[in-house]
Amino acid sequence: MNCIKRKISEIEVDGLRAELSFEPSFIMEYVEHKVERAGDLVIVGYLVDDHDVQNPLEDCDGMGSIFTSHRHYGRHREMQKAMGLDSEWKLDLYLDSVMQEAHRELMHMMRTEYQSDFVAFIMECAHDLDMSRDEAIEYFVQDFTGQHPYQEASWLTVKVNETTDWETLLTNAWRLCRKVGNAGDPYAVSLDCYDHGGQVWSLAGAGMQCQFDTARGAGVWVPDDVLRDDLDEIRKANGLDAARAKAVEYASQALESYNDWLSGDCYGVVVDVFVAERDRLKRIEESSIWGHIGRRWAEKAMIEEVRSISACAIAKAA
Repeated sequence: MNCIKRKISEIEVDGLRAELSFEPSFIMEYVEHKVERAGDLVIVGYLVDDHDVQNPLEDCDGMGSIFTSHRHYGRHREMQKAMGLDSEWKLDLYLDSVMQEAHRELMHMMRTEYQSDFVAFIMECAHDLDMSRDEAIEYFVQDFTGQHPYQEASWLTVKVNETTDWETLLTNAWRLCRKVGNAGDPYAVSLDCYDHGGQVWSLAGAGMQCQFDTARGAGVWVPDDVLRDDLDEIRKANGLDAARAKAVEYASQALESYNDWLSGDCYGVVVDVFVAERDRLKRIEESSIWGHIGRRWAEKAMIEEVRSISACAIAKAA
């Protein structure tokens, strides 16, 4: 069967002209119309530009979200929270999980490296200040962590500070918590953004790396509730590393759709049904399905829709 396009809104099928119900997308200069016969009917499928497709990250479940540090983005806190950072984009050292881990490490140090000094300090507090053991420990912790900044530091705090300090313990605790998924979103995926007359997002280090136009670490992808439930199950069964690897896969899939949407690679699938009438084809029916993001998915949908309508026409005629 010969299929020749004559004008933007017409095609010619076996020498008969047919006027389409919509103006085809310019992409149809590179994509074959899908044409099938079903008895006396001629069925033609094609793609039409769709300018009303919603952001897939906001409109679809199972896509996740992108949070960005762009200066025009009004929701920086989501990205900071996902990365375990504070409002100044520094490590959030005062997350509950971080504080608890740092406190555990401090107590471990006191019971190992500084055991004799720790015992001496507790006994001194009991003798001089009439403190119980627990009160003496709390006194040291508050002193070492700076909760009483106006009192003179105890000799034990001074000695421990020769080796480390509270901020160092907090920083190390943050890194450990981040590694095990207890600081920020455990499934957050770091992203780069290439921006030159249009944006293209990629996994960090995986996209176009331009010295001038690529912002590295410009955003993070995080899963939505649908994907998070799936990732939690993977984490429970196979560990955090396996879940994080799956999160990267999900993020890559979401970026594919998001980048297509940003570039306007969005289509409606239209199928026109014609019947021969003298020297042309008369349109007797049309159908359209909108909101397809990405050319390859739209082409696949076009082929499937034409086949479906053709099969229904053949079944009716039988």
